[in-house]
Amino acid sequence: MRQYLDIKDKHPDAVLFFRLGDFYEMFFEDAVLGARLLDLTLTTRDKGKDDAVPMCGVPHHAARGYIAKLTELGHKVVLCEQVEDPKLAKGLVKREVVRIVTPGIVLDDEVLEPKLPRYVVALVPASRAPAKPAKARITKKPAFAVGTRPGDRPVVEAPPAIDTCGLAYLDATTGELAATELAMSAVVDELVRIAPREVICAPELLAESSRLAPIRARYRCAWNAGVIPDDVGEELAALDVDPELAERPLAGRAAAAVVAYARSTQPTGALPITRLALYAPGDSVVLDEAAIANLELVETLIGRKRQGSLLDVVDDTVTAPGGRLLRRWLLYPLVDVERIRRRQDAVAWLVERPALTDAIRKTLGKIADLERLAGKCTLGVATPRDLGRLRDALLQLPELIELVRSGHDAFSRLNWSGDPMLLDRPADLPALLDLRACADPALPKLARRLSEALVDEVPALLKDGGVIRAGFDATIDDCRRLADGGKDEILAIEEREQKATQIASLKVRYNRVFGYYLEVTKSHLAKVPAHYVRKQTIATGERYVTPELAELERKVLGAEDTLAAREAELFRIEVQRVAQLARQVSAAGAALAVLDACGSLAQVAAQRGYCRPTVDDGLALDLVDGRHPVIEALLPEGTFVPNDCRLDAGPESTEQLVLITGPNMAGKSTYMRQVAQIVLLAQIGSFVPAKAATIGLCDRVFTRVGAADNLSRGDSTFMVEMRETATILAKATRRSLVVLDEVGRGTSTFDGVSIAWAVGEYLHDVLGARTLFATHYHELVALADTRRRVKNVSVAVREHKGEIVFLRRVVPGGASKSYGIDVARLAGLPASVIARSREIMSRLEGGSQLAASPQLSLLAPAPPSPALARLATVDLDRTTPLQALQILDELKALLS
Repeated sequence: MRQYLDIKDKHPDAVLFFRLGDFYEMFFEDAVLGARLLDLTLTTRDKGKDDAVPMCGVPHHAARGYIAKLTELGHKVVLCEQVEDPKLAKGLVKREVVRIVTPGIVLDDEVLEPKLPRYVVALVPASRAPAKPAKARITKKPAFAVGTRPGDRPVVEAPPAIDTCGLAYLDATTGELAATELAMSAVVDELVRIAPREVICAPELLAESSRLAPIRARYRCAWNAGVIPDDVGEELAALDVDPELAERPLAGRAAAAVVAYARSTQPTGALPITRLALYAPGDSVVLDEAAIANLELVETLIGRKRQGSLLDVVDDTVTAPGGRLLRRWLLYPLVDVERIRRRQDAVAWLVERPALTDAIRKTLGKIADLERLAGKCTLGVATPRDLGRLRDALLQLPELIELVRSGHDAFSRLNWSGDPMLLDRPADLPALLDLRACADPALPKLARRLSEALVDEVPALLKDGGVIRAGFDATIDDCRRLADGGKDEILAIEEREQKATQIASLKVRYNRVFGYYLEVTKSHLAKVPAHYVRKQTIATGERYVTPELAELERKVLGAEDTLAAREAELFRIEVQRVAQLARQVSAAGAALAVLDACGSLAQVAAQRGYCRPTVDDGLALDLVDGRHPVIEALLPEGTFVPNDCRLDAGPESTEQLVLITGPNMAGKSTYMRQVAQIVLLAQIGSFVPAKAATIGLCDRVFTRVGAADNLSRGDSTFMVEMRETATILAKATRRSLVVLDEVGRGTSTFDGVSIAWAVGEYLHDVLGARTLFATHYHELVALADTRRRVKNVSVAVREHKGEIVFLRRVVPGGASKSYGIDVARLAGLPASVIARSREIMSRLEGGSQLAASPQLSLLAPAPPSPALARLATVDLDRTTPLQALQILDELKALLS
């Protein structure tokens, strides 16, 4: 217990799994928590005593599931193992912490999702009082961004303000490490894109009154305390680091913090980190929380499921790294035309070679996750089966390289000698598909070494034995011969003793207490020779040993122990050998991920008839027969109705803001979402669901679609709507794509129309952003009369024999009716309600009041008007023109 308490004192914030024989035990408060969360029986040590210690435990072979459950609930788990053989230990068995499992740092394949990264994030807000002033520096703004707002000038990067935050994320399974600096107001949006399982920060920032409290309330995951260094220190010393790190101190501190935190969880292994990538949010299309959710990029709004998302449609990858990469591409679309075109070239090259693409994808499907396998070897947690999968994957690389090259020359064959001259890329092979990283000469050597060392069918665990191939090591071969021969000799002893004693039932048996022994039943005890040494009496007879059997046992068991130790030693050597080449293995895995992601986009493009879009630096967006990629995939082939869309933020444009009217269920939201999704697909380098497409780069995509209360933040439906709209008006540029659906509907009609009208004018007059604006307020159609770049379109509806038919076709001009009552009837409202609705609408359209009694007012009634009283006495039928003039003079006097 002293040993347990000493270790627990070092990890007070974690649940300690303390190894005792075949169980992991929990004590004290950990036991109470574990029993409640894991549905375990809570018991005690020293039952009956007042100071009995609470305890519970789980079998060591079943611990993985229990650990996974605790981490999914946001807890850390410390694994404390017996690190010496109890049979050899003098006194207390030595125990040490071998690994700490946290929500963000999990190495178990059964818990990890193959196509999802497992990120832990570190946040380092700027100090309220900067320690020392830093000089501002001027950076060159990307060419496409110049002139996005009136009076644009070069970007001046000032010293970190108090609302700036450093953010770094790490995937410990692959060693992916990146960092940035951004405004505190943008942290939640970036967390949504990264989707970390755990966020660490300074302990004082976990308080409810800290600056991170609003962020913690909005982004729900495990938040834990970590040590935040004052500088990058030694944590990043061995990494490849961008020279600009010195100018981004908060990003550097965040990266150092997340690396230090991860290293603290792996006391017996190194992390597979080789470089730190710096990035800025503006390096890709900026997508905020609302856009990611409303466009259902990686999960659906309802149910938060992958199925039904855009990622689900375009992800046809056959490897885990390819799936992870494609997900990242979708959340970080490019804003560089040349990079987009390089991806398009790769996708197009594969689209044009369907048979080759199919062969490449089949070969890729045989290759395991090289990135995570390299990471496991570096971390020291690889199993024999992991090494076997790595070997088999490396052996597939020559075939894959040959397949890619054969796209250029069907008769060429790669001479796998490692000669760089033979690996020159064919002239028409896109740069992204260059597999030079897979042709590193060290990789085939590693593959041959693992093939020589490991058996063909590698066991799952080292303790199962039989890992090293026969002929690889003389000691292992000798031990196996001795062990196998000894067992044969034991069987020979059994047969010889049966004949010599005339006891047919005599058996040679083994257990862990006595080793090998001869067992004789009671009925034959009289025949037992005198030289047998009795070892144990049992209910059915006696157990004996002989000097010959004891000597043979010593040799056999010694050989088995030596064999197990030698296999473990050689296995560790091979794991270390892979760890030394982890950078090359990971680089090959990254190259295969790109090939797989491009192959997935090519496969989807070919199957669904997507076109290659023209992406340029212009301000126009022109889609011909665009289709919603997700809905089209759900419908029978050929049934989705395509639509054109043109938006242009240029100075001579007449289609900068497209106002869309039409009834509910007609397809306005589908139309707007499909345009946004097509833009994002184009900017990740994908082909798009359209007959033709020209897309001027977008720097941000904003959506204001749907509305719901956010009770946790105290926001009503209307407040949520207004907050999202305010964000758009504050951050959109001419380069942005803005999707607005029903602005102002959360309040009264007059207020809603007024707000929607003013928002439309601001988007047109001030921002000039390319905008799709759907509304039921038909009054807004009049915007086109006073604003040159506003265009009215509507979703066509046909009335036939009292029924409405949604044509799903977007046509020029505003809608004349809302058809709201017809939609209500289709939704199943009672016929009496529908009939009464039509009656009320008829009276409203005729200007009639709805009720005979006057509406009660919350304000004091106005005093009667003398002018109105005098006017009420006038008999118009008997009033002469002269009298009318006199009455008019009286009314004027009364009103003056």
